[in-house]
Amino acid sequence: MNVQEAMAARHAVRDYADSPVDEGTLLALREAIERANEEGDLNIQLIHDETDAFGGCPTHYGRFKGVRYCIALIGPDAADRCGRGLDERVGYYGESLALKAVTLGLSTSWVVLHDTETHGTWRIADGERMPAAIAFGHGAREGRPHRSKPAELLGAVESGTLETAPDWFAHGLAAVQLAPSALGKQPFRFTLLADGHTVRAEALEGLQSEICLGIAKLHFELGAGAGNFAWQARG
Repeated sequence: MNVQEAMAARHAVRDYADSPVDEGTLLALREAIERANEEGDLNIQLIHDETDAFGGCPTHYGRFKGVRYCIALIGPDAADRCGRGLDERVGYYGESLALKAVTLGLSTSWVVLHDTETHGTWRIADGERMPAAIAFGHGAREGRPHRSKPAELLGAVESGTLETAPDWFAHGLAAVQLAPSALGKQPFRFTLLADGHTVRAEALEGLQSEICLGIAKLHFELGAGAGNFAWQARG
């Protein structure tokens, strides 16, 4: 399975079997985490605990069972050199890791936890924050497809219509429809600007909207092909 196929195959799984992830798979994930930390100025950590990888942290929503592995999405609570805040970076790089896990035959689910500074086996340094985590492992049951907005609610074209947009833009929006989001609300929008090359991506009002935007931006890049467009520069 490649990463594009993983976007369609990935569904949230909250119930995990009591079976270990093999060391080769964990090594591949650790290597992917190292790359994400370097590229995204993050401090993401892979957590393995025999009983509860969340370390006693209650979940913001959704009930989880049998989580022995998770990826703690941690980083400096400041914008990076591209102007992306921590939540957006966590969404973008966290989803890349979730998709990597799916290509390795694992199940995953995004999760937001409470009390991350007083619970858990991760390390959060001064000036850092943990907006979310990703549970992973061998699912006890298959996940179900999430709700998706129609393309016309996720994208727009300044000079024309979605029907006249280039194929790469349509492919990008199709990939965005597969993006997971808090409560399935998909609070983001992508607009092809009048030059026919630049895309504006914006978070709308909603729960964890900046995390959701980061996830969706990765999906758009994977669907559209990063060489076919440029993101609008931040003002």
